[in-house]
Amino acid sequence: MQLLQDRSLLIFDFDGTLADTSPLHAQAFNQVLAPLGVRVDYPAIAGMKTRDAMEKVVRQNGVRLDSEGLEKLSVEKQWRVRRLIEERLVPLPGVADFLSWVRPRYRLALYSSGSRGTVTQSLEKLGFSRWFDPLICADDVTAAKPDPEGYLKVLQLTGVAPGRALVFEDSDAGLQAAARAGITAVDVRPPFDYSFILGLPPEQTPAAGYRWQP
Repeated sequence: MQLLQDRSLLIFDFDGTLADTSPLHAQAFNQVLAPLGVRVDYPAIAGMKTRDAMEKVVRQNGVRLDSEGLEKLSVEKQWRVRRLIEERLVPLPGVADFLSWVRPRYRLALYSSGSRGTVTQSLEKLGFSRWFDPLICADDVTAAKPDPEGYLKVLQLTGVAPGRALVFEDSDAGLQAAARAGITAVDVRPPFDYSFILGLPPEQTPAAGYRWQP
């Protein structure tokens, strides 16, 4: 509980922080680019805007596409990943219980590098729709992580000082963005477990059947 002391605002990334969407995005990219003979190394583009990631991948593989071609592939990738989200998306272990515990106690915000359409659909699928205010997505910023623009925008909209906020992130770029905004960040990559934040012993994680009581 120590990390939560003196905080009033919790800011979450989405992909890899609340749900493991990476395999779905990787599959969508590979489905779209397979006809061009391109195989995507998704970790190398994770966190990038779809259009920017598509341009980087095709350029590195020597594929020539004009702006219209890149846009067409990007739109198809978004369509495919949204179908996969609707079919297969689930929250990461412990997320639902942790959010249910903190929701009545803290203001929750979200800043994701994903598009608003994809993030909104994902939150609705997980049952977290309207839990986060503000909700900042790639559409709302001009500079992506590790630039701090998105996190600074959250602070501006909420009126909360950096020292009263806490960020949950799973990428180096996201952690750097939080640091540049002056906000303490929690790295949620394994072996992190959301129960650690509340000071619970590892054997009492939600995966083991433990449920936090308000």
